[in-house]
Amino acid sequence: MGEGYHNFHHEFPSDYRNAIVWYQYDPTKWLIWAFSKIPFFPLAYDLKTFRFNEIEKGRLQQQQKALDKKRSGLDWGAPLAQLPVISWDDFQTQASANGAALVAIAGVIHDVSPFVADHPGGKALIKSAIGKDATAIFNGGVYEHSNAAHNLLSTMRVAILRGGQEVEVWKRTGERAVKDPESLGVVRAGDQITRIAAPVAAAVAA
Repeated sequence: MGEGYHNFHHEFPSDYRNAIVWYQYDPTKWLIWAFSKIPFFPLAYDLKTFRFNEIEKGRLQQQQKALDKKRSGLDWGAPLAQLPVISWDDFQTQASANGAALVAIAGVIHDVSPFVADHPGGKALIKSAIGKDATAIFNGGVYEHSNAAHNLLSTMRVAILRGGQEVEVWKRTGERAVKDPESLGVVRAGDQITRIAAPVAAAVAA
């Protein structure tokens, strides 16, 4: 009858199909199925199909390969493990030195100097955060920044702030990160290291 889609045949050798959905073009599958329905003396019988769950796993893994290839060409920012660790005093000393514009968000120091002129909220607002911890400001204190803003911010990482909240925050993010062969994390939307969940509002008595 032929093997149809050869790769599918080798991946799932016990499956008589090569297209798993009934409407997908697969004349070999249709013919074998028709043979199995001949009354009394079927020309095919005991047809085997592989578990749908495993087929979907394989499909997803192939899609992930294509995604990994595309992701490798994008700038996800310097990995946290490769950044230098500096003290708060050093951070403030270097905040405006040599044209830099350093801002601390969630324990990570970012040089936002390339973005000051393009900041949608204006230069004054972003300049007011230079040399300071802007975690609250960036996460809803002034404006709840978008997913794109967090992604852009990740490309501006320059250092880690010694102490502070980074330990617990990075643990949560690290557990969710998907690692590529070079140990660079694929950060899902909403899981950026700079995104801090807003505290639950306390109930107010009437």
